[in-house]
Amino acid sequence: MTDDKAKVGAALRLPEGRSLPDLRIVPRAEVHLHEDTDPARVQRLVTRLRTEGVLRNPPIAAPRSDGGFVILDGANRTTALLALEAPAVLLQVVEYEDPAVRLDVWCHLLAQPVDLPGLLRARGLSIRDISPAEASRRPPERSSGCYVITSGGAVEVSASARHSLAETLAAVVDAYKTTNRIYRVMSADLEALREEYGSVAAVVVFPAFTKRDILEISRAPVKLPAGITRHLIPGRALRVNLPLDVLTSPGEIEPKNRWLADEIHRRLLENRIRYYPESSFLFDE
Repeated sequence: MTDDKAKVGAALRLPEGRSLPDLRIVPRAEVHLHEDTDPARVQRLVTRLRTEGVLRNPPIAAPRSDGGFVILDGANRTTALLALEAPAVLLQVVEYEDPAVRLDVWCHLLAQPVDLPGLLRARGLSIRDISPAEASRRPPERSSGCYVITSGGAVEVSASARHSLAETLAAVVDAYKTTNRIYRVMSADLEALREEYGSVAAVVVFPAFTKRDILEISRAPVKLPAGITRHLIPGRALRVNLPLDVLTSPGEIEPKNRWLADEIHRRLLENRIRYYPESSFLFDE
């Protein structure tokens, strides 16, 4: 057994200190979200899971100090599994304190014409004009809520003392999520974005979050809107292709995890696991 593992480790060419992803099957009650989901995407995933009968890529999660796990990436996949009444969920578990696990935020680009500042004022949100250069140069403070940048200028949407930051951001995203397609982008530079996307009606810039924020939000009743946080995870486990009936069938969790460990070892010995350190672009998401 030891010789086999040594041969496989050499074949994988894992860098020093790198090990295989920590894959675990956990009870559904131990899984907690920090962000809302996209109902349309969840329904598409439910249909695909039923048709294919496998979970391709496991959600990524971190342990919580009070027990359970917070989903860092894969809220829609997790919710689709729960919609199928799966009593268990497959997770790739990472140590959140690891500096290699990085937390960033997306900006939301809206391509269709929309008077977003007007919509936000109509919802009673507190807004003030700011310099577009300032808004595109630095992220808003936590107390500020978010920025909205348009060709006509920029505004700052302030978080209310009566509402949490998550509630304020939810009200902002609710103003456009059903009427405008949302593109997740990393830049708030309107000129550069127009070169790539053509039409740009507005860009919403969100504040930075800490890992502690994410853990606290996972315990709160109101979550962040979908598509704001972005976790950068080294060594993602992809194309695990776990048979769905492992998760949906009744039975204790421990035997399922023993089966999973044996299955991973079998794939190792069959030389079916590959490690690719290169960054990649996916063109079929």
